[in-house]
Amino acid sequence: MTRSRGDARPARATRWPALAAVALVCLAGCGGEPSPPVATTTQPTFPSIIEPPRKTAYSTTVQNVVDVRTVRLSDGEEVRVKGLAAADACWADASATFARTMLFEKPVERTPDGEPVVSLRLADGTDYALLAVELGMTRNEDPDDRAMVEAEASASTKRLGRWGPPCVAPSTTAAPVPTSPAASVVPPAPKPVTGCSVAYVVTHTWQGGFRTDVTLRNTGSAEINGWTLRWTFSGGQTVSEMWNATHRQTGRDVSATAVPYNVKIPMGQSLLLGFTASGTATTPGAFTLNGNACSLS
Repeated sequence: MTRSRGDARPARATRWPALAAVALVCLAGCGGEPSPPVATTTQPTFPSIIEPPRKTAYSTTVQNVVDVRTVRLSDGEEVRVKGLAAADACWADASATFARTMLFEKPVERTPDGEPVVSLRLADGTDYALLAVELGMTRNEDPDDRAMVEAEASASTKRLGRWGPPCVAPSTTAAPVPTSPAASVVPPAPKPVTGCSVAYVVTHTWQGGFRTDVTLRNTGSAEINGWTLRWTFSGGQTVSEMWNATHRQTGRDVSATAVPYNVKIPMGQSLLLGFTASGTATTPGAFTLNGNACSLS
């Protein structure tokens, strides 16, 4: 029997509730227990902890030297060198001259970064503060630094820099009184100072260079006033810089002449000068002071 078009509507209308019921059953699990909701775990977030950069050494250049312990670096910052006390008034000019010789327009390694009190190392690795105290340029300010304490004790014992004249008066011994003076006897003229000894010690070596300390001692019978020490290298060595003396070099021949603050060497006293040089470290076989041969010690 053929249905009319008007009889189809009720059949479609009754189909939709059934489909809806099936859909609800499937949503409920389609024959099983309803699936529990999937738990989503959200990890707690914490602010990231970033360690501050460690303070490390870095290379810079000394732009200006204020005094033996105060310098201005190429970035414009003025810093003080750790462990060095203020220069004594009697040795202020000499110590400032030393600092300019060693530091002005020279590359140095500074540590720590970003602090007003720093350590400085020279291009050859030498600790500037230790060298300044070792040469008697100023006192040590750090009693807990064993190396600095020993350097100051050594300078004091050797009467170097501010531990000698004019800061410390030289010891004097009264001249002996003649037992039988005679008016007719003319006192002999003072003999020229010819007694000297040199200790030449290579303290540091590196690829293509070395650093040396030279201790010059007056072993003569009178004060030395003005001096020039001379020696000859075995070959190829060239002095690059010298402290506590002014150097000249012609070929293998080197001369070291007094600077204004150490022109005089009292009888029995010594002074320390030093230099860095390129080439292989060797010890010269002979030294002369003002033309007179010195012994090696």
